[in-house]
Parts: sequence; structure tokens; C-alpha cells
Amino acid sequence: MVDEAVAQYSFYGKEDLLVRCPEGGGTERFVNGRWVPARRPRSPGSSSKWKPLTAKKLRRHAREYFVEDFGAEPVDWGEKVERFKRTFLYRHGNPPMKGGSMRRPMPEMFDRSRDAFAELLANTDGEALEELRDQALLGYEHQRERITAAEQRANFFLGTAGLTTSLVLANAGLLLGADKLGSPWRMLSAIALLFASIFALNAGFRALQATMLTFGHFPPNGVTWVMGRRRLSKEAMTRSYIGALLVGQHRLSAIADWKLMRMKEARSWFVWTGVAVFVLTAFVLVDVFFG
Repeated sequence: MVDEAVAQYSFYGKEDLLVRCPEGGGTERFVNGRWVPARRPRSPGSSSKWKPLTAKKLRRHAREYFVEDFGAEPVDWGEKVERFKRTFLYRHGNPPMKGGSMRRPMPEMFDRSRDAFAELLANTDGEALEELRDQALLGYEHQRERITAAEQRANFFLGTAGLTTSLVLANAGLLLGADKLGSPWRMLSAIALLFASIFALNAGFRALQATMLTFGHFPPNGVTWVMGRRRLSKEAMTRSYIGALLVGQHRLSAIADWKLMRMKEARSWFVWTGVAVFVLTAFVLVDVFFG
């Protein structure tokens, strides 16, 4: 799969992004397991920020982010739903996972990645294999804890964003009726109210994403995987188990990174909400005391 794709395209990576350049020119971005044509002023190869990816690095990328096919055809303009989900506006509102990973990969991708890890462990046995199993299990549990912590913190921002939104709406009454603010504080307060509302809604939206959106992941101890090891020898069974743990760890790591980024964005929006509410309150107090 990788060798055929490398023969047709040039691949480049930057942080968690992956793009490819067809022989005929142009650039295609990898988003949610699909290639999307992207407009760029110049080729990634002309920028030092983009690093060329060899076949070895692409194999590692496939194991980590569960890529279906590096050489697949790009999304066609006729696929309206698929194309819309990969536009800039959609990706800004609902950011994709790292490395172009799919939200719900096919089970075959997990199996392929697990077998690749087991093959890498072919020359490892004895006590070293047992130690690697313990390390893989520790890493897997650590990623689960990261996801839980991110969701708990996002729940806090979700609740506070809701309370702040109620406070902003309550302050809207100061702009209407007989007790409305005088000029120019009324107009300044309306502007502050607008920004406070936007910031509060964005904070709540990001926090809601971090808590509600779910992703397909690989269960190392699922019934199917356990029963598949029943006829293996002890060392082969341990290699299969370690491979499953590593696959699960990579998947949970991508999910945890996604949720942590949404939680951090919720925190940033909430900070700006606090600033906007403070400014709005200041305008109200100034009008009350000096209006």
C-alpha cells in the first residue's frame, strides 16, 4: 500500500498534518481518512516547514493514525456531503483528529496495525517481552486517564459557560425599557454584550464537543481479540496482546489530544467571556454613578 503510493505521489508532513503532491501538480490534504484538493500558493516541498516523508515514516503514520489508503482517489466535487465535511469552515467548527485519522476507522485497520506491531516484536521473547507488556499496559491506562481528565474539566467549563450566558442575557435588560442605560454607555454596553454572548457560546460549544463527541477505538481485551489468541503459543499470545495495547494506546492518544485541544479552546473562550462581562459591568456602573 505504501510503496505504491510513494511511486505516485510526494508526501510531506508538518506537525500533525499530512499532504501529498500528485505528479501533475497541485496539493491534497489528508482529512478524516480522505484526500481533499487544497489550494496552496506554492508546493510544500519549497517550504522548510514541511518535511518530506519516506515510505518508512508513512508506515509509522499508518500504524499510529490508522490510514486506510495513501493512494486513494481524492474527494470529488460531486460528493457534496463528503466535500462539505472537509471544507475549512466545517473543519474549523468541528476540527479533525491528528494525522487525518478517521473518527470511526474500519476494524481491518486496527487488525493490520496490531499485526504490524506483533511482527516488530518477532525477535523479542522471555523477560523482555513481559517487561514490554507491562510498559504497554501502563501507557494504555495513561491515555485513558487523559481522556477522563479532559472530559471532567470540559464539564466544568460547560457548566460555567451556561451560567455566564444566563448572566449576559440578564444584563440585556439594561439596554431596554425605562431603566435603560444612557448614551454613550448604552451603545458601548450593547457591543460588550454582543462579544460576551459570542465568547460564552463558543466556550460552551467547545466544552460540549469535548464531552459529547465519541470516537471508535480499539479494545485490547475485547472478546473477539481474546478469542483470536486462544490458539497461539504463550510468546505469540503475548506479542499479540502487546500489539493490541500499542494500537489502543495510539488511538486513545489521538482521541485524548483532540479532547484536550477542545477543552483548552473552551478555556480560552471563557477567559474572554470573563473580560467582556467585566467590561459590560464597568459600563453599567459608570452609567449608574455618573450618568
